Amino acid sequence: MRFKTNCILVLAILSLSALFLGCSSGASKEAGQEPGLDYPEKQVQITVPVAAGGGDDTVARLLAQHTQKVFGQPFFVVNRPGGAQTIGTAEVAKSTPDGYTLLSCPLGSIVLQGYYQDLPYAYTDLEPIAYVIERYFGLIVKNGKFNTLEDLVKYGKENPGKLKYGTIAVGGLPHLKTEEFLMQAGIEASGIGFSGTSEAIAAILGGHIDFALVGGAPLLTYQESGDTLTLAMASPERLSSLPETPTFQEQGYAIELNVWSGIFAPKGIPEPIADKLNEGINTILKDPAFAEKAQSTGEELSPMSRKEFKELVQKDYERLGKIVAETPAGEKVKAMMKK
Repeated sequence: MRFKTNCILVLAILSLSALFLGCSSGASKEAGQEPGLDYPEKQVQITVPVAAGGGDDTVARLLAQHTQKVFGQPFFVVNRPGGAQTIGTAEVAKSTPDGYTLLSCPLGSIVLQGYYQDLPYAYTDLEPIAYVIERYFGLIVKNGKFNTLEDLVKYGKENPGKLKYGTIAVGGLPHLKTEEFLMQAGIEASGIGFSGTSEAIAAILGGHIDFALVGGAPLLTYQESGDTLTLAMASPERLSSLPETPTFQEQGYAIELNVWSGIFAPKGIPEPIADKLNEGINTILKDPAFAEKAQSTGEELSPMSRKEFKELVQKDYERLGKIVAETPAGEKVKAMMKK
């Protein structure tokens, strides 16, 4: 009996020793290991707050195609359109800040919508990770509808209120610039909001709207197919990809529109993971295969550090706030958003 009791005690002591040693080993490993050292250990979701097929969606998917090589794990895109890009943005802002849910979006989702409406997130709830691309926009129409910007303006003056335009993300920068153009041209048009560029272009081709400001891959793709015609580029000079298309400035309008898109994460993401993402994405941007594909669709690449990107977001937040508050176009769009 005594022998049996001693055996039980020995076994219990050995079990407890093994348990404590295991915990100690795990704790030591956890304490000594830098957070994010093994990141990513599974696939990463990139949320895009617009419908599939637009410029931002195209860039996010192109980026995702190159992540396996750099990060060792696949990144995949999920579209969450709606609410002028605020639905998908809010989902990411409220998600766990572990680096496995990211947001790919243009500046409007982050810095503009808060000036128009109460949102379930602030722009500071999202951590700027990597600046990805910049694109210029052009005014497109259905091929054969108007041949020049002057034709469109003339029609607008002869048919007050009959023109209709499309905008992606009501209240976004393209929306503001469209209203600015209408004011400079002295014409009126009613606006219709869409959840993605592809939907707006489909509406143009179907005759439901007359024009829209779009950028990136869709602008070039539909122009090359002959379905649409770009009447003016909102760029400081003509694009090499559209050398025959004049700028707004060449035609007497002070309209310039370039929009950046970047990668964001929920506030609170560990610094080592955020740094790793920035470095990896910048590596992809410098990859000739990625750069050639992106630039062929009218995108401009300019890798930035996290600090530089964060400063840009803050600067644009302040700059666009003044546009909304102090310009006639800003006041008009703000009034439209309240209806």
